[in-house]
Amino acid sequence: MKNFNALPKDVEDLQISIEQLKDMFLLVVVGEFNSGKSSFLNAMLGKKFLTEGVIPTTTHIDLLRYGKEINIETGKNHRILQLPVDWLKDISLVDTPGTNAIFQNHQQITEHFLPRADLVLWVTSIDRAFSESERKFLEHVKQYQKKVVIILSKIDFLEDVSQLNEIKNFIAENFSKLTGSPEAPIMFPVSSKLAIEAKTTHNKDAEALQADPKWIKSAFGDLES
Repeated sequence: MKNFNALPKDVEDLQISIEQLKDMFLLVVVGEFNSGKSSFLNAMLGKKFLTEGVIPTTTHIDLLRYGKEINIETGKNHRILQLPVDWLKDISLVDTPGTNAIFQNHQQITEHFLPRADLVLWVTSIDRAFSESERKFLEHVKQYQKKVVIILSKIDFLEDVSQLNEIKNFIAENFSKLTGSPEAPIMFPVSSKLAIEAKTTHNKDAEALQADPKWIKSAFGDLES
């Protein structure tokens, strides 16, 4: 196993965390800083755990697991976050530092999780889709032959559908060139902002949530399904 010149204690901490996740479905979320990744994760979790002071944002790798109450265990370069979110009973979520991280060691340790991933969610935004740092990171993902689902965030910023289609075509074309696959990539354009607003309003009232115009406009329902 490569250790990327990390300290032995850091490697040991990371190995322990990975071993704890061995028997669970591992969902790895990647994306640049400012891609909307934190907002997307909050929309998935149904509460602003990662932006409103409950759990501060960080350059650490965060392993999100189920817990009856919020609990944080901190290592050198990672944290294990236990959250009262029911679907985390079946899926372990890895929230990574940005692919354009300034500190290279964080990016190297992030890449350590890719061989273990069952699915990779790549979050890119409409205002800077398929940047150079994203392309380089996806090149690294490619060597592990992992299934990548594209999350196109911040669609609420767009004025019309034609703009969205143009961006989707741009991403699909470049992604296909990178992977060499003739098949169109799986892509979900979403508004995390509208999704979390709707979820916060209706809490666990699923019927009211589905009827909320904000939830419908967020396009988050298709992704969750």
